[in-house]
Amino acid sequence: MGRSIGRFGERPFIVAGLGLHSLSMVWIALVADPSVGYLALVAPLVLSGTGIAMCLPAAQSAALTSVAPRFLGKASGAFISMRQLGGAFGVAVLVVGFTAAGSYASSEAFSRGFTAAVLTGAGLAAVGALAGSVIPRKG
Repeated sequence: MGRSIGRFGERPFIVAGLGLHSLSMVWIALVADPSVGYLALVAPLVLSGTGIAMCLPAAQSAALTSVAPRFLGKASGAFISMRQLGGAFGVAVLVVGFTAAGSYASSEAFSRGFTAAVLTGAGLAAVGALAGSVIPRKG
């Protein structure tokens, strides 16, 4: 992956990876119900993981190759901190999506909340893909 990022730049990997993750989350939302078996989730989960595996190294590369070598430590620390904060913020947003549509009262109510949370995650990933599309091309 590292050689490909160096060859093609970070943008296509971030956009494609987050796009794939977003589509996978929509797929999961479409099949999710209280009676769904694990096998129905394997393919979208593998695609989601593939998308994230494409995106994360490219995002880190974009952050670290955009600064002078003397600032690599600071850039790395800032990137990791923002990734952690983004994860916490993302979980909070997903909780809002869950509680707006579902609850723990029954399996059907939980499924509605789960579907809303997964669709919220798909939306966040789509916004990330759009943000990744404005990363400057290497040249």
